[in-house]
Amino acid sequence: MPIVFALVGATGVGKSRLSLELAERFDAEIIGVDSRQIYKGFAIGTAQPSREDMACVKHHQVDFLDPRMAYSAGDFCASVNKLLSENPDRNYILVGGTGLYLQSLMLGLPQIPKIDESVRKSFEENAAKFGNVSLYEEAKKTDPEAMEKVEVNNIQRIIRILEVFQLTGRKLSDWQKERVGGIGMVPVFWLNRSRENLYARIDARVDQMMADGWLDEIKNLAKTVPLDAPAWQSLGYRELLCAKDGTQVQNVLEEVKRKTRNYAKRQLTWFRWQVKSTEVDLDTCSDPLEFIQKRLVVA
Repeated sequence: MPIVFALVGATGVGKSRLSLELAERFDAEIIGVDSRQIYKGFAIGTAQPSREDMACVKHHQVDFLDPRMAYSAGDFCASVNKLLSENPDRNYILVGGTGLYLQSLMLGLPQIPKIDESVRKSFEENAAKFGNVSLYEEAKKTDPEAMEKVEVNNIQRIIRILEVFQLTGRKLSDWQKERVGGIGMVPVFWLNRSRENLYARIDARVDQMMADGWLDEIKNLAKTVPLDAPAWQSLGYRELLCAKDGTQVQNVLEEVKRKTRNYAKRQLTWFRWQVKSTEVDLDTCSDPLEFIQKRLVVA
């Protein structure tokens, strides 16, 4: 198997720097497992690896896709499978925080029929009008197994569970038991920190994005990328584009920090429960490289 292991974790936890060191240690290239870092030009606000880092270690699935194009877990799996089949003698490390991509690659994809966009839009409108709680309760009744570890603020997951049942008459949890095309399990290491440290890192990273020129990036992208392009869904981009003055910009940044912290919390829950993995606590592990290497040897 060309994939040596996967290195995953919440946004801001410290995957990027450690992944470069591990790639050098294992003579491996990196495959990005991130649904926002894929888009060309949307670099600062999605925390894409720097040009220097990508020159040091070859990265795949990063900064390659036209911002106007949608990209699914199925597209990700097809691209990675093609890469692996064409380069069977190379080593790769999966690195990122999009759990659905990782799970789909390893276990395969459930063969759910294409969802009518009008169905999803209807649920989204209900959520915007009435809040998440009613949909959350409806989803718990519809598919308690799929909702077992879903929090009320994870509206995308809630809508997914409801729309699949409405379209197909079958529960998402049942569809997920009928997957095809997975590459099989690979060792997964998920990075963790105390919530206090993780949240402080997230806040500092948002501030650093602004110092690195995030606003200029957004204004330049708006000149060439239509505002209805999928890439604009990345957190903070549209909001900062619409900010009229310094006060509004600061308000947007505080909201970006809050939503990023909430997203990180959901990621932590996912990696703890949804995939077989080994935790690496960066607050207490003195040498994560050695820890991971020893665990791989034992395995």
